[in-house]
Amino acid sequence: MKKRLILTSTGLMVFLSGCTFLGMPDKSENENTNLVTQQSTSENETNEYLRYKVKSSVFSENRELITYQVNNRVDMNEIETGLMSLSEEYFPADKFVYQEGQFLEGIGSWIRRESNDELGLNPAIDVTEEMGWEEVMEISKENPMYLGYVHEQNYVDQKGNLKGISIGLAMKSVDYISVNDNLGLKHFDTKEISEKKMISEGKKMAETIINRVRQKENLNNVPIVISLYQLEKKNSVLPGSYFTYAYLDANDNSIKKWREIEKKDFLFPSGDAEEHDRVVSNRLKGLEEDMNSFFKDRTIQLVSKGTYIDNDLQKMVINVNTDMTKYGEIVGFVQAFTPEIQDFFPHEPIYIYVKTPDGTAATVLIEPEEEPSVHIHDNVN
Repeated sequence: MKKRLILTSTGLMVFLSGCTFLGMPDKSENENTNLVTQQSTSENETNEYLRYKVKSSVFSENRELITYQVNNRVDMNEIETGLMSLSEEYFPADKFVYQEGQFLEGIGSWIRRESNDELGLNPAIDVTEEMGWEEVMEISKENPMYLGYVHEQNYVDQKGNLKGISIGLAMKSVDYISVNDNLGLKHFDTKEISEKKMISEGKKMAETIINRVRQKENLNNVPIVISLYQLEKKNSVLPGSYFTYAYLDANDNSIKKWREIEKKDFLFPSGDAEEHDRVVSNRLKGLEEDMNSFFKDRTIQLVSKGTYIDNDLQKMVINVNTDMTKYGEIVGFVQAFTPEIQDFFPHEPIYIYVKTPDGTAATVLIEPEEEPSVHIHDNVN
């Protein structure tokens, strides 16, 4: 066996050993599942970015807004976790506690059109009752909604005092437009938004938001991270990403400099991913073949997301889709799979989610130079 796998559960650390071919467990150990204690998914599921302690008793009044304004789940997750990752440079996780945004009131108004709400940041359009739906549609396409959502995060000290605020502007790459006709029927169309226009509109809106934030007495001297996020299209299997950001210290009332983020995600397997990183693509293909060869009576499929900054792999998220459902099978698979992944990716953080017909069965966090942390979820029997 190449490495020992540590399963952690509420302080319990269980060493699994005795692996055979390719780090696979032998049959006797695969059946010896009573050594592993299950965890509560809701309390302990590993989050691929969450290094902060979370003030879980504080909720934002805007927390439900994202579900109405953002088209897909992968963007919802990345908007929050990606902003956390950016914020850590300025609000380190070992010094600050994360809490949901408490101070930006009226975000629902901000993301409306200025013609419908005086606080709206999206372009105003002049629509009259005499217009047919076709004309309204054309006006809407000429003046698309650029801003989809505004996300706020707060960073506080151990006593709960606000020490930093992070703001993410979710910008649309496509505006999905619906217009009602005089019979109440809905008509749909889309407007592609160029990257140049998205960036210019986003930066202009960011300045307006900073001005509004600084007008609040309790926020006029708080450091701010503000960033622009590109939303992906509906039903995308990959999320968008933050592509530029700015930091304002306690004395700044306007944005002085934007910093670009050279970050790109690739989905494995795909043609784009193989072209970008053939070595990683081949490794993942080979690993999937090895797993299916060993677990011959089961189907195993790997769908992975690699995050690259300046063409260097920063982290890998691996979704393992399998028809395994038994507790012993899941433990045996994790015991076999984890050491192989460590050999393939020794220098990057790896996040593994084992997904079955019954839901996520196991979550594995592998940090470089550290033993893996494995959570067996409480929906596994």
